Amino acid sequence: MSSRFSRISLLACFLAHVAYVHAAEEDKSYSVSGFGTLGVVHSNTRDVDIVRDLTQPYGVGYSRQTDFGVDSNLGLQINYRPSENFDTALQVVARRSAEVHQPQLTWAYARYLPNDTVQLRAGRLGFDVYLLADSRNVAYSYQWVRPPVDFFGNVVITYFDGADVVVSRPLGEGIVRAKFFAGVARERTTTDSQYNYLSLNGSPLTGAHIEYQSQNWIYRVGYSELKFKHEFPPLQGLLDGFRSPALNAVFPYAAGLGNALSMENKRFKYLSAGAAYDNGPLQVQLMVNRLSSESLLFPASRSAYLTMGYRIDNWTPYATYSINKTEDQKIPASLPTGISPGIDMLVAGFNQSISSQFNHQTTLSIGVRYDLTEKSNLKLQVDQIHADQFVLVRNAQPGWNGKARLFSLAFNFIF
Repeated sequence: MSSRFSRISLLACFLAHVAYVHAAEEDKSYSVSGFGTLGVVHSNTRDVDIVRDLTQPYGVGYSRQTDFGVDSNLGLQINYRPSENFDTALQVVARRSAEVHQPQLTWAYARYLPNDTVQLRAGRLGFDVYLLADSRNVAYSYQWVRPPVDFFGNVVITYFDGADVVVSRPLGEGIVRAKFFAGVARERTTTDSQYNYLSLNGSPLTGAHIEYQSQNWIYRVGYSELKFKHEFPPLQGLLDGFRSPALNAVFPYAAGLGNALSMENKRFKYLSAGAAYDNGPLQVQLMVNRLSSESLLFPASRSAYLTMGYRIDNWTPYATYSINKTEDQKIPASLPTGISPGIDMLVAGFNQSISSQFNHQTTLSIGVRYDLTEKSNLKLQVDQIHADQFVLVRNAQPGWNGKARLFSLAFNFIF
């Protein structure tokens, strides 16, 4: 384990010890809580790995036909509130990601509330780009085994270091909230294989959303923007080839092709809208989004999901349909082929880099949640996945027909 994560683990253990000691002394300014999931998922195919999101280097199917790591996690949260208008929070989460299962410090912020209208936070904050995105690791809080992968799977940011401000006002029979945030991302994510990583460390992140909540409805519209600070390392050799002086002496536009494919200093944009309805036993959610970028390596895509659940005593059966599809894009003419093997290799690498990021995937999920206690539940879910292009999966083998069926069981708890 790296020294960074060792320090995080030691810090979490120390703060947990302090919190428990003060709780024993009935000091109400401290509280400790946590959450976790023990999940198992089985795939009917060994031709592909299905992952929870693109931060996971491998999943279930090709690597292991039955896997306990896709959904399992453990989180610890500690809050300290020294006064009515000031508090702090720290959260550490261990889950399968680009950092394997090593604990990550996902929250570490201080919050100031000067009045009932304004909230200011600074430190390490959750990235709540969509409804539920900030709590997507807390499986106890929602009805699925995992958030719809076609929608949430390409959200590669869990947290960022920076600040945000929330302004809330009554409006009609509800409350309207506006949130603005800015900071830098710190994580890394895997890409086309478990050995290729894209570092987001130091990449600027800004965004805002506006939300209206009434008794039964939540409506939300948001926009976020990430500017990649680093180049994708496996792409560097291809970019150097397009930018070489010898090639540009013959084809002056070659460097422009490389720059169009490059990721360094390019913007990645999230635009989303959604609504959630919760009235007695009936729960309905609809979310849509559009992701786009200034790099040809990340073509624009659209995704959406619709989910419905109906609670009957302790049982909540539900069904979800989700979709992710790459938009058609205009690709600039590349170099002519047949001149030399070196140029042919550059052209093939250029075309492969772009086509490998196309995606068209749909998922139909049917499941049931059973509430065991006020702090625990059990979920069973079946997913039927159909993919024509393979961005949201790993290790797709030649001949895979694009279909997979998952059977998932998860025990979720809070404490």
